[in-house]
Amino acid sequence: MRIHKPSKSSCHGVLPTPRRVASGRTAEGSLRSFLVPTAGCHPRQIDLGPDGNMWFTEAAPGVSQIGMIDSQGRVAEFVVPTRFSAPSEIASGPDGALWFTEPSGFPQGIGRVTTDGRFTEFGLAPMSSLTPNGIVTGPDGNLWFTEGNRNAIGKLEPSSGTFTFYKIPTPAAMPQGITIGPDDALWFAEFQGNKIGRIDIMGNMTEFGPVVGPMKIATGPDGNLWFTEPFNNKVGRISPLGMITEFPLLTNRAQPRDIVAGPDGNMWFTEYGTGLLARITPNGSITEMEQIRGGPWGIGRGVGNTLWITQMNENRLARYTVAG
Repeated sequence: MRIHKPSKSSCHGVLPTPRRVASGRTAEGSLRSFLVPTAGCHPRQIDLGPDGNMWFTEAAPGVSQIGMIDSQGRVAEFVVPTRFSAPSEIASGPDGALWFTEPSGFPQGIGRVTTDGRFTEFGLAPMSSLTPNGIVTGPDGNLWFTEGNRNAIGKLEPSSGTFTFYKIPTPAAMPQGITIGPDDALWFAEFQGNKIGRIDIMGNMTEFGPVVGPMKIATGPDGNLWFTEPFNNKVGRISPLGMITEFPLLTNRAQPRDIVAGPDGNMWFTEYGTGLLARITPNGSITEMEQIRGGPWGIGRGVGNTLWITQMNENRLARYTVAG
């Protein structure tokens, strides 16, 4: 294992006064829900696979699986070799496979599953703990992930299995979601650090803030990055230059969790606290679109005009087709 420190780090940013925006509830689009066969499996995160199907993680006591659902609602489930690994985040890889994080079990690590259900797992030396969370394929073809135990951003080279770690300047930042920005850098949410971080593929890191408990982050079609603040009841926007704007949600205790760019030029996010699917336009106008039972958690963009949402507490997956 090689430990690399970034050659540059700083903490700066601008936090404008939040703006209250219009909100309403509408039934645009269509919703359909599908049962996941394994009872109590707690589907969490979901992403579009290279095969055109949606792939998702299942993490619950006694359940560590990767699931797949096709456009007809047919589900296949694959048991992760490491017991109690509690797979968390999942992303389409550079090699036609799906890659996911395993923050629990022993050993913890990064998993890979092919579209026909064959697994490979990557970890560190025995007795060396690894607690990965968010994961994304970087512009360099490597897997980049957030790592809580080392308070770092990790990089895994899929061809060699080599890990590299880049220390986050803010102590105990608890990094969560990670995504590729419009500038081809990796952007990540520091849940306890109360900042948004940026790291380029050379390991140079910058932090922006303050924000409050950011969890998930995604690049928008407007050239900005958007993030959720579940315990601050806001959705935030940050420009590639670090300009931050936060948009309060009008429904109390909405707990926004995951966020994704939709097919209509807007950002879509789950409200775990209210059980709603919501939309925010590039200028910050929020609409609560659809009631989704069972704790909507992860959200991913599918083929065409579809969005897929995990219903963590009801053992289901919802497919929402955006109107238009």
